[in-house]
Amino acid sequence: MNILDLGGAWKFRGIARRGAAAAGHGSAFRWHDATVPGTVHTDLMASGLIPDPFYRMQELDVQWVDGVGWEYRREFTVTRALLREQAVDIVAEGLDTYATLRCNGRIVGTSADMFVEHRFPVRRFLREGKNVLTIVFDSPVLRSRKLEQEEGRLRVALEPHRVYARKAQYSFSWDWGPKLTTSGVWRGIRLEAYPGARIADPSAKVVSVTGERAVVKFSALVRRTGRGRPLTVRLFLGGPDRAAEYTHDVWGESVEFTVTVPDPHLWWPSGHGEQPLYTALFTLLDGSDVIDEREVRFGIRSVRLVQTPDKAGTSFIVEVNGRRIFCKGADWIPADSFIPRITDATYDRLLRMAKDAHMNMIRVWGGGVYEQEIFYDLCDRLGLMVWQDFMFACGEYPESPWFVSLVRDEAEKAVARLRNHPSIVLWCGNNECEWLFCMENPGKSPDDMKGAAIFRDLLPSVLRRLDGTRPYWRSSPFGDGFPNDESNGNHHQWHVWSMWKDYPEYENDRARFVTEFGFQGPANLATFREVTIPRDRHLQTSVLEHHNKQVEGTERLIRFMAAHHRLPVTFDEFVGKGQIVQAEALRCAAEHWRRRKYGTAGVLFWQLNDCWPVTSWSVIDSRLRPKAAYYVARRFFAPLMVSFKRSGAGAEVWLTSDMPVPVGGTLRTSILSFGGTTRAKYSDRIRMKTDASVLVRTLDREEFGRFDPARHYILARFEAEDGTLSESRFFFAEPKHLELPDPGISVTVKREAGSVCAVTVRAKKLARYVRLEVRGSDAVFDDNVFDLDGGSERTVRCRSGLTSRKFGKSLLVRSLR
Repeated sequence: MNILDLGGAWKFRGIARRGAAAAGHGSAFRWHDATVPGTVHTDLMASGLIPDPFYRMQELDVQWVDGVGWEYRREFTVTRALLREQAVDIVAEGLDTYATLRCNGRIVGTSADMFVEHRFPVRRFLREGKNVLTIVFDSPVLRSRKLEQEEGRLRVALEPHRVYARKAQYSFSWDWGPKLTTSGVWRGIRLEAYPGARIADPSAKVVSVTGERAVVKFSALVRRTGRGRPLTVRLFLGGPDRAAEYTHDVWGESVEFTVTVPDPHLWWPSGHGEQPLYTALFTLLDGSDVIDEREVRFGIRSVRLVQTPDKAGTSFIVEVNGRRIFCKGADWIPADSFIPRITDATYDRLLRMAKDAHMNMIRVWGGGVYEQEIFYDLCDRLGLMVWQDFMFACGEYPESPWFVSLVRDEAEKAVARLRNHPSIVLWCGNNECEWLFCMENPGKSPDDMKGAAIFRDLLPSVLRRLDGTRPYWRSSPFGDGFPNDESNGNHHQWHVWSMWKDYPEYENDRARFVTEFGFQGPANLATFREVTIPRDRHLQTSVLEHHNKQVEGTERLIRFMAAHHRLPVTFDEFVGKGQIVQAEALRCAAEHWRRRKYGTAGVLFWQLNDCWPVTSWSVIDSRLRPKAAYYVARRFFAPLMVSFKRSGAGAEVWLTSDMPVPVGGTLRTSILSFGGTTRAKYSDRIRMKTDASVLVRTLDREEFGRFDPARHYILARFEAEDGTLSESRFFFAEPKHLELPDPGISVTVKREAGSVCAVTVRAKKLARYVRLEVRGSDAVFDDNVFDLDGGSERTVRCRSGLTSRKFGKSLLVRSLR
């Protein structure tokens, strides 16, 4: 196949000169340089035509952009050799959203869906030498509003017209994201020239798996431009210890191979085994001539959703290769409002941080996009299971034939593209559509919702036909009866935070699988400094309130901080304590649901990442800087977890294990003063079962009631022969009522190999939430935001580009006071 990349340098201009949107922006309607893949907003920024919308409140200054049409233009050269091929197609992997393509002035195709690849035959429009490709993008806002006017307003959260556009819904604004409704060629675009036939939609479908063998059905389509003699497809199968080759003559448009793989190497989620991958190479041959090749990477594993009635309702358990998996992780949103700016390195950093925090599942949320291949490739290699939403969120959707046809095409293309990834373990129809509908319309069922047939009938029918290897779930949340019931299905817990309930209320929730819950925390100081000026840095300035998109978001931050901590005086304190409250809230919830295993079988918090600098529910801000909650998540998602549960006037000590093997050790529980004096101690020898959660010890009020609650706490450590595996602390009073001493912290820095420094932190007395930071450097710590008991120390390692001397001078150490 002869491929000509059409990415790179383009030209662009605005084309709607009339109307309020165009007023005052005349220079945008002249030709300027553009970059493909890209967006009109990033091209306008690069040309100096709009300011950075992430800075201060400049988002408001760019709202005219989405009301304008835009034209993109590229010249390219076609050789005589390329024109000799029987077929030449333009392949556009992503056009955002309403686009008309012309080649040398003649229309070759149109787009009305951002999410799908488009392929247009163009050989008859091309000429040898210079050619011109133009793409005109209509305003997505004007088009969707026009459709809404014609077909009627639906029950939709946020901007109601958005549901008429098959486009990333968050770009119309969300309660954590700005309104930056993009247009442009957002994924790759190219010419493909080939001799009349090509391979399409290669698939490796694992039909069955046992310990001794797996049966895999390999299939592909053979797309032809006309009739011709039979072709041959050769399949090369490679794996960890296997190589085999098969051939098949093809007369029609499809080919299948059913192969038995003996002693397969199974793909496992992170923490439960390895992630071996196999390779299937499809080669299309005309005699001995290679016409086309397509490669598929796949894993061998089985997935089942176990829903078994019990006394509390019905279970909701993900089972991989016959083993129950307790799912731990977070929800994923696009990592930038301008998706083409997201680099492979960003995907790698975020997903490795997820794995390092002991997550084994990521939920791709339905208001964003079907992610780039690099995302799923990384999840395959890292063992991160993917809960994959289809791209619908928080509203009714149209039922008109034209819309249903768009959705069917989108679903077929999305499933065909993603189905080979072993990391995807569940398809989900949408985010919160049925729940919000039933909540706002008491007495009505999910089937009364406009668009219900898409999620009830259309999507599962596409999946049965094109996949069939993993479960489908209609919505998140969903279940029998009310769509967000705790007794069955999956659950979103938003009474806490959004409904003004405080985080101790999490412990009353008995959901079977939680796919959303969360608590806001500010972005890091360094991030806010990059997008504000000094006078903006107060939690109640208009700029900082603009960088929190939830209604009354700032008021909630103050309310919940006041419930637990002394209110801060400075903005620095506000950021630090705000992040600590977020961390405490997520820990409270995750520990509670993990103690219930498998009464609750999954804990996914909202959200892992951000798309711009904002106070939000993320644990990693938009500059990839971890918040306090990220480091705390590494402990509450650890394979072995000690936790406390308040029980009446006493406290229970629990041990929870996700380990695939039994673990022996000693649980040591002590009552300590803040100065480090031991007032009482207890010891329990334990043989912890595989994949279990048990109550180990209960301390009643009589055991610790004689100690001053403002100056004492309980420490529990589970120790094995090779050291402490997990620890936790229980405080009798809220942090605002504790009489925390000056901890007397000292620090030693020792240079190790390369750019790594070992930082040893010592505390004479109790130090709560010790936080390390390196001024002027995005240093990466392997641990942070931890407690130190009186007379103890901890060594953490840090990577930075600083010399030892400069590192030591730039190191800041803070703790809660």
